Amino acid sequence: MRESLLFVLVGLVPSCAGHSEEIWSSLNTSTNGRLHTDQPFALPCYSMYNGNPVKANKEQCSTVRDNYTTNSIHAATPGGYLNLQGELCLANPLDECTLNNTVIPAPEPASGVSCNQGSVPSYYIEVEEISDISAALRFTREYGVPLVIKNSGHDYMTRNSQKGALALWVHKLQGLTFHEDYVPEGCAENLSVGRTVTTGTGASAGDIQNFAHEHGSTFISGYSPTIASSGGWVLGGGHSVLSPVYGLGADRVVEFKIITPDGVIRVANQCQHEDLFWALRGGGGGTFGVVLEASHRVEPLMSVAVANIILPENGTADTSLQWIELMARQSLTWGKQGWGGHAAGLYLTYMNPMPAIANLTDGSSAARDSMRVATEFALAAGGTSTIEVLPSFLDVWNKYVLPGALATAGVTRILATRIIPRKLFEDEAGIAKLMNFMEAAQELGFDPRGFYCPVGTPFVVGGPMNLNAANGTKPATSVHPAWYDSLWDISTSLTIPWGASYEQRLQNMTAITKATLLAEELTGTEGGTYTNEANPFTPNWRESWWGDNYERLLEIKKRYDPEGVFKCWKCIGFEDEEISTERFHCQGKLQLDVDRNLANAI
Repeated sequence: MRESLLFVLVGLVPSCAGHSEEIWSSLNTSTNGRLHTDQPFALPCYSMYNGNPVKANKEQCSTVRDNYTTNSIHAATPGGYLNLQGELCLANPLDECTLNNTVIPAPEPASGVSCNQGSVPSYYIEVEEISDISAALRFTREYGVPLVIKNSGHDYMTRNSQKGALALWVHKLQGLTFHEDYVPEGCAENLSVGRTVTTGTGASAGDIQNFAHEHGSTFISGYSPTIASSGGWVLGGGHSVLSPVYGLGADRVVEFKIITPDGVIRVANQCQHEDLFWALRGGGGGTFGVVLEASHRVEPLMSVAVANIILPENGTADTSLQWIELMARQSLTWGKQGWGGHAAGLYLTYMNPMPAIANLTDGSSAARDSMRVATEFALAAGGTSTIEVLPSFLDVWNKYVLPGALATAGVTRILATRIIPRKLFEDEAGIAKLMNFMEAAQELGFDPRGFYCPVGTPFVVGGPMNLNAANGTKPATSVHPAWYDSLWDISTSLTIPWGASYEQRLQNMTAITKATLLAEELTGTEGGTYTNEANPFTPNWRESWWGDNYERLLEIKKRYDPEGVFKCWKCIGFEDEEISTERFHCQGKLQLDVDRNLANAI
C-alpha cells in the first residue's frame, strides 16, 4: 500500500525542487521499495490535502484523535513529531496540519480546511539496511534534495524535519547487545571500558532500561521511554536524573558506528577517528552523519532514593518564588549528596543513587533528613511529601517516570534553557541574582508556578568521565564546558496555543528570546545552553550552545561533510545568511522579525 501511495499522492506532495517522478521511482527501486511519501500525522482527518480533495479515513482519524497526545503513537509514525514545531511551519499558520490539542479526543477539523504539509518532509525512506542510507546520500549529492534524519520525533529544535526534504527514518534500527567487558574497536585490551550496552540508533530508552535490567545493569538515560538514546539525545549531550553521579550520556558513550556523508561506515571511539568521536559527544544530531549504533557504559543494579514533594496546584506565584529560593539555597548541598532530577515551581522530584542516601536498611531516614527543609515547606503550604528508597532504577522508572511521560505529545512547546554555574549557589549575592532573574522573567509574562529546571549536570562526578582521546584532546566531550561547573539547567518555556496567529507566535518568540537574553546576562560567559533544549531563535547561538568548542566542531564538520549534505537550523556549519533562504523560511521569517522587535525595544 505504501509503495502505491508514492505514485498516488506524488502530485499532492511539494515537488522537492521540481524533481520528476522518475528520479523518485529510481530511488524507490534502489531502496527495495522503502521510499514513501511523507504525510502529516493528522491527514486521515482531513478531506483536503495541500489544497486538493482527498478522502478522509474515519477509522484512522479516530485513532489519531484518541491518541493525539500519546507519545508512542507519534514516535511510531514517520510524519509524527512529539513537538509540533517539527511538523508545522512556524512562520505560516496556514501551512500546517494539526488538530485542536486542548481536548482529547481532539475535535475533527472544520469542513473545507486543508491539511497542508508544513515542515514535514516530502518523502522518507524507512531505513532497514545500510544500503538505504548510502542510496539516499548519493541521491541528495546528485540532485541537491535536502536530507534530514528522523528518529523518535522528540526534537525541540526542528532538526529532524524540513520542508521539501527527504527524511531517513531510522526507527527500525533497534538492535540491543549486552557486553560484560567491552573493548572498543581498534583499542588495546587494557582499554576495556567494562560493562556496556550497544543500542541501535532507533532503540527507545524504555526498551533499553528493561534490557539493561534483565542483564543486571542500570542504563543512564533521558526521562522519557520514547527517547532514542543513541540518537539526538546523546549527540547533543544527554542529561539524566542520574547525571550528577554518573555523568551525561555524552560522557558515558564509548563508541559510535556511523555513516558519514561520503557514504563511508566509520567506527569512532577513543582509539580511532578520535576527532569525530569528540564531535559526536555533544555536537548535535543531524550534523555529522547517520548513527547506526552506539555503545554506552552501564552501571550495576542499584537502589535509588526518590523525593517527590508537591505543592498545592492552587498555590500563589509568591509561594512558588519562595519555593524556588528554598531549592536554590539547598541545591549545593543536595548536589554534593548526589541528588538530581526536576526542580519546578510547584514540585520537586529528585533521585539519588548514592549509598549514603539510597539506603534500603534505614527506613529512608537518610533521604528524609536530606530533604527535611523542603518537606516542611511543602507540608506547611498544604502540599505532600513522599520520600522512599526503591531497590532499582527500573522500579523508580516504572513508578515515577512512565506515568508522566506517556502523553506529552501534540503540542508546540518551545524551550529556552540556561546552565547555571555553581558559584551562583554559593553565597547570598548569587542567590539574590538568581531570584532577580526569576522576578524579571515574571515581568515578561512567565509565571513562576510554571518554572521548570532539570537538575542533571555532572556535579558529583566532577567532570568528564575519564575518556579523553588518545591524542590528548581536552575537554573529553564537545558539550558546552559550562556543563562541568554548574548545578541547574533553568528552562524557560512556552506553548504556542493551537490556532495562534503569526502575530501571536511572534509575540511569544520575542518574549522567550528576551528571557533567553536575561538568562545569558545572569550567567555571563560562564554559563551555557543545552543545545537539545535551546531557544531556536537565540541570537548568539554558537557561543551560547557550544562556547569555545564551536570552531573545532566546525573544522570537523568540514572535514567529514565538505559539501554540506547535512544542513539543519543552527546546527554546526549553519551560516547566518541562510536565515533568509527559502529552505529555512519556516524559522527564518520569525528570526528576522524577533530580531527586529528586539532592536526596536532598545
